[in-house]
Amino acid sequence: MKSVQSSLTPSPPQVLPEVAHASPLDLAVNPGCNLRLFKAGETIFREGDEADKAYIIESGYVEIFVGSGEEAIQLNVLGPGDIFGEMGIVDTSPRSASVKAIGPCRCMVILASQIVERIDASSPIVQLLIAMSLHRNRAYNTYLKTHLKSPHLGLPSPALTERSYTKSHQYQTILDSIKLESDLQNAVANHELRLFYQPLLDLNQGEVIGFESLLRWQSPTRGRVSPYQFIGLAEETSLIVPIGLWILAQACTDLKRFEHRLAQMGQAQRPLFVSVNISVRQFQEPDFFEQLITLSQRHGVSPQQLKLEVTERVFLDEVEAIATITQCRAAGFHVSLDDFGTGYSSLNYLERCEIDSLKIDQSFIQKLCTSERAKILVGSIIEIARRLGLPTVAEGIETAEQRAVLQALGCEVGQGFLFSQPIAFAEAIALL
Repeated sequence: MKSVQSSLTPSPPQVLPEVAHASPLDLAVNPGCNLRLFKAGETIFREGDEADKAYIIESGYVEIFVGSGEEAIQLNVLGPGDIFGEMGIVDTSPRSASVKAIGPCRCMVILASQIVERIDASSPIVQLLIAMSLHRNRAYNTYLKTHLKSPHLGLPSPALTERSYTKSHQYQTILDSIKLESDLQNAVANHELRLFYQPLLDLNQGEVIGFESLLRWQSPTRGRVSPYQFIGLAEETSLIVPIGLWILAQACTDLKRFEHRLAQMGQAQRPLFVSVNISVRQFQEPDFFEQLITLSQRHGVSPQQLKLEVTERVFLDEVEAIATITQCRAAGFHVSLDDFGTGYSSLNYLERCEIDSLKIDQSFIQKLCTSERAKILVGSIIEIARRLGLPTVAEGIETAEQRAVLQALGCEVGQGFLFSQPIAFAEAIALL
């Protein structure tokens, strides 16, 4: 078998590491577990095979090569701690090289699903780095294999084939996400973000009792960017922390302006609150509570006027979440459980943690008048909340019929396009 080094440039012969003999324990590996023992000379997989798993070497050594027989070209020798076979399961391509055990070799098996799930959940930058690394490795293997067989042929270099890859749909999609993240970073620095407000009404009195603050982005190059497009991206990165802090500060500023307007109207004693959506990452920051206190004091805002909307995702670290919620409530801040009914453990958290209100997810409200099951579920949520002494808020109310049903079921507060879409501050203050 040829080696890469001996075929391209003169070098001393490669000395393979000494292979340790397998112990009796190695030979007793259960085929049903995630460990595999390969015999000396055994082929682990071949070039062109379907890729469904990767391997981490625990003991022994393996040889990576392309081609077969006398034309086989050795690419590498890997030992304990090394991983191989990952390329194919990341990009779902056939194996680009073959692997053979040099001696008895014990490997931990990693299934494709274990890696793909983690890559899909990673940031666009990580996805791009992985994709480019895989492409370079594959291009190099192909280039090397063909060049060693026919050195007189003028082949495109891996760098040239890489340029071709950068025109692919996959590359462009990942690159677009990275550009969006970069633009969002600039948006924070260039003050392109704005808070819009959607009023919350007392369903029985028809009076505005508060506003939910909603983030909007008006980009000078992209125009108005959909919240569904950039908020998820911000939450995946550390950007959500400074953005969340800015939202809290701006909400406090606007709340004081709402108060000033009420005073001008002779309604200084009229209660009014602003709801702020708190991301999981922001909520888990060690200094979140201290920042909350600092901002409310700096702007002269009473904690009772700030409603913190959290989803059950904050309970991923249940002990810390309950401690932070308890701390916020003790200081006077109102904590609302948002999107109630959409998670798996909503009722468990109600039993373990005291909050101030429940917000019924709009997916239930949309079906309220067309699905008897949805109506029963909404009624049950409202009844549970009533018996726990918690007010309920219904979001996504779009028709008078939905409002009437919610009132009949005992829901106290609502918001939705029936009353107003999210609007700029100047329009929101006019609703008072």
